[in-house]
Amino acid sequence: MDDKKKFEIEFDDDFDLWLAQREQAKKTSQITKPAQPAKPAQPAKPAQPAKPAQPAKPAQPVKPAKPAKPAAPVRPAAPARPAAPAAPARPTAPADAATTVIPPMPAKTKTSSGSVERPDARQFKPVQSDSGNDIAVSRRDVVKNFKIHIDENEYSKPAFEEPSASSKPAKKDKSIYFAGRKPTKAQIERRHAQDKAREEKKKKDKQVSARPKLSERDQVARLSRIILWVAIFVCSTVIAAYGISCINDVLAITRSDELVTVDIEKGSDYNDVIKALDSNGLIKHRWFCKIITKFRGFDEEKYLYGKHYLTADMGVEGMLTAMLEDQTSDKTIRLSFPEGWTIPQIIEKLDENNVCPAEYIYDALKDVEFDYGFVRYIPTDELRCYKLEGYIFPDTYDFFVSEKENGVGENPTSILNKFLSNFETKWNDAYAKRAEELGVTLDEVIIIASIIEKEAADKSQMTKVSSVIHNRLNHPGSYPTLGCDSTKKYVTNYLTPVLGSAGANAYLGSYDTNSIRSGLPAGPICNPGVDAIEAALNPDDTNYYYFCHNEDGKIYMAETYAQFRANWAQVLRDNEGN
Repeated sequence: MDDKKKFEIEFDDDFDLWLAQREQAKKTSQITKPAQPAKPAQPAKPAQPAKPAQPAKPAQPVKPAKPAKPAAPVRPAAPARPAAPAAPARPTAPADAATTVIPPMPAKTKTSSGSVERPDARQFKPVQSDSGNDIAVSRRDVVKNFKIHIDENEYSKPAFEEPSASSKPAKKDKSIYFAGRKPTKAQIERRHAQDKAREEKKKKDKQVSARPKLSERDQVARLSRIILWVAIFVCSTVIAAYGISCINDVLAITRSDELVTVDIEKGSDYNDVIKALDSNGLIKHRWFCKIITKFRGFDEEKYLYGKHYLTADMGVEGMLTAMLEDQTSDKTIRLSFPEGWTIPQIIEKLDENNVCPAEYIYDALKDVEFDYGFVRYIPTDELRCYKLEGYIFPDTYDFFVSEKENGVGENPTSILNKFLSNFETKWNDAYAKRAEELGVTLDEVIIIASIIEKEAADKSQMTKVSSVIHNRLNHPGSYPTLGCDSTKKYVTNYLTPVLGSAGANAYLGSYDTNSIRSGLPAGPICNPGVDAIEAALNPDDTNYYYFCHNEDGKIYMAETYAQFRANWAQVLRDNEGN
């Protein structure tokens, strides 16, 4: 039985012996004799004490299917106590009748170790036969090699298999059978498959176990090499990522194109500029940018202070170039600004030509402190709209142009510096000396020149208009206001489009010299040229206090108001004739 495991079940000794005695008693009770006449009862003799039972011989062990250990010998039973005198017996069957004795089930006793143990089979009383002789009954004679075999393979089958249409109904499976039953062909094949699988597994286990095992030192060395390679890979990745980020500060391949305002204070050097770029998030690796830009000579350049509008995608070199005092660019434009233009007119033209957005120039006008000698003589007055109005000297200039829409071609501080620097060169010591002789300040000269620029039709009329302004200023009691329409038009025509009606009207009282403001307005009303400035410093010596023009620009001068009325009537006639 190669494909089955054999299990031997041995019954309890007590139960086997009792069962054998019970069967023997049944057999003997069936043998009876003819009934005899009853004899008078004899008085019962006192029972003799029972002889002590002889110890039974140990039973021979049954040869099991597998080798088993022999059973240990059972201790002999103790001698029985003498029986008490029996009472007179009742009339019984004839003496020659056979008697049947069924011994009771032996009781269990406790051992000294606490376990329950029944007496050995040899301690039971033997069964009496017809002749009165004892019959020794052995368990081994009753229970032979009784075995039960259980097939493990039957439990590995599925609980239910769907039968095919052509197959016959499966026979009832029996997983418990005697050893003499032969296994089926399917069981033998399944057993052979299992044996083959076990053999293959053993071969694989032998192959794995046959591999040479590394020593502890070799294992540590291999682990060290793995850790080293991992560390090298991680370090290389980090260094590569850091290097790409550093190079990206210069190439600016993936950087933002959003404009960022950078304020550079007056007196800042190369290190301050690099620090400002870093603090505004335009560069990420300051030390690397320093190495690159120093190699390119940017540390020896002078940088423009004030507001700079930069983008990270310009790269560090592009940003530094845009911040230089002497900027360079591949694309420039030349623009001319006539005398008498206002700041809103000039800024609008710069914006239209992609030099710089208008809002950036307005911010620079308000926030930047320009380092020019004449700027400190300009009063700070809240009633003044633009502090630098009158000093943006009209001329022809070259500017850098942005190729992007709403881009910054040139820094607004650089743009304003061009105008202011030109004014500083035009205002000379002779002008300053003449202003001192007239008893007027630099700012008052520019205000008078701006009015002359707007009121005079040409250069020949400038000195005459200048004389009227100076005569009125010298006699404020008789002429509290200048009576010039140009100061009022500055607010309505130039400030209102930029500031709106409400914002512009706030400055009307400080600029309207026709009927509200006495003396000069709060500031210049345009940016005058050299001719107007010289006319303001050198007026004609006249007694004129009034003037007016017709549509052709012809000027009419008057000393009294009556003459002015007559001149005005003539102007109306001239305009009607046109």
